Amino acid sequence: MSVSLPILLVIALLAVLVIGRIIASPEAPGRIAFGLAAVASIWWIAMVMLRFNSVELSDKILFSWLAWFGIVATPLFWSAGVLDHAGFSQVTRRLPITIMLTISGLAGLAALTDAYHQWIYTGIINEDRPSFSHGWLFYVLMGGMYLFMLLACLLSISQLKRASRLHRRQMLALLVATCVPWGCNAAFILFEFRLFDDDPTPFAFSATVLAVLFAQHRGKLFIAPPIARDIIFSILRDPIVVLEPSGLVLETNPAAEKLPGFSAETVGSKLPSSHPLMAFVAEDTLTETRKPIIHFEAMKKTFEVSTQPLEHWGRRGNVMMVLRDVTAREAAQKSLSDAGEALKLRLEENLRLQEQLEQQAFQDHLTGLFNRRHASTVIPPMIANASEDAPLALIIVDLDYFKQVNDRYGHDVGDKVLSVFASILRDSLHGADMAFRYGGEEFFVVLPATTRDQALDRCARLRSALATHSIDELKDFALSFSAGIALAPQAGTSLAACAKAADIALYRAKISGRNTDIVWGEHLDGIVREGTVPQDNAADHGDPGARPAHGAVSP
Repeated sequence: MSVSLPILLVIALLAVLVIGRIIASPEAPGRIAFGLAAVASIWWIAMVMLRFNSVELSDKILFSWLAWFGIVATPLFWSAGVLDHAGFSQVTRRLPITIMLTISGLAGLAALTDAYHQWIYTGIINEDRPSFSHGWLFYVLMGGMYLFMLLACLLSISQLKRASRLHRRQMLALLVATCVPWGCNAAFILFEFRLFDDDPTPFAFSATVLAVLFAQHRGKLFIAPPIARDIIFSILRDPIVVLEPSGLVLETNPAAEKLPGFSAETVGSKLPSSHPLMAFVAEDTLTETRKPIIHFEAMKKTFEVSTQPLEHWGRRGNVMMVLRDVTAREAAQKSLSDAGEALKLRLEENLRLQEQLEQQAFQDHLTGLFNRRHASTVIPPMIANASEDAPLALIIVDLDYFKQVNDRYGHDVGDKVLSVFASILRDSLHGADMAFRYGGEEFFVVLPATTRDQALDRCARLRSALATHSIDELKDFALSFSAGIALAPQAGTSLAACAKAADIALYRAKISGRNTDIVWGEHLDGIVREGTVPQDNAADHGDPGARPAHGAVSP
């Protein structure tokens, strides 16, 4: 037994390392079952090595009995790991694991008590190795283990058609690995193939299980979820994609296979960097709270992408993406947005029309000048600001013989004359000057900070511009106007007073032969001497609405 202690220490250390690897390795299907298979196979090897290094026959028999704890447990847990990876995760839950541990323990106890019942070994054939003749329980246990392994392989093969390409390769690798210890055991039984002059099966199991655990720890084997998830994914209408940072597609569901760049063979291949989904494996996109929207033009569909990092499942950097079809929602939102934009345009158009109506309310539609209503609003403040040093000139202009224009040439020509004169007025305005159409052929001109001479000069320039303006329809008819000028505050401090004064001056200009300009305050010159209009009755002509018609008094 002197050699046994170092061997036991080495095997115990190996078992501790395996258990540590299992704990440190990422979550993966079959991880616990394969780990238990590794521990059981190490136990099996330990008993074989102890038996091989023992001298006494009783020790060899004892270690042969103790080996049965690993002989039964190793293939049971290996088969459970294969089934778990194939999608039958129920076999690695607590109850099935407990049952397998119980079966392995009962088999070991049956072996330890074999001297009393000889159900496993009925006799010794070779005392050196040793080798035994077998009882009925030996064949039951061996047949049960072979049957369980065969069932695991068949069930896994039945699931291959549901697997993606990458997962299918993994499953085939596990099935081939299963054949290694199976083949070694068959070679031992049929052809007496030996390793260390003993059964090579535990060594094959240990090497295979350790290789699987190493591959799983390095992330080379279990990079895809169990096949059973394909069954779950197949009923989901939303595409689901699992990507590595490099763009390697780890998993998809059938709905994702319809996306551009995807197919049934996409799992295990890399997406090009230009693919829209590659933007979602970048670290800075994983912290976004807003769900991004992507549009696949080829599908004419829009998807909302939800991302879930898989760090909690031991897959650092890997991202699961769920794509929800929001084509109808986005179309409805666009329709609502378009309707809102159309409503906005209509509101803007209504505001524009309202502004036009408001402008038209203060503007004469024919001449484009401000109207009498607007004059009553803006002129009073201007009169209030007038002073002796800076008087305001209020001029009423009346086109001479305008009725004859309408009667002889028609109202269209009359309207043209009004428009032409309004244009002349508008061109003559400077700074705060304003012009209004006061009614009919009468116009108001307001000139702030304007003296008597300046107002007369302005009227002279207007008359000259009108005389030189040619209107084809009038032929030999010469246009002229008469003007009454009132200066505020001398003529009054209100619009009514100033308008009355200017109207009186206009009346004087018309009875004086028209085509002339009269300033209020000078309008009475010569009237008393000639006896045309008594001075005490002049005020009777001040009301613009009550004065006689311009043709009622002969010039």
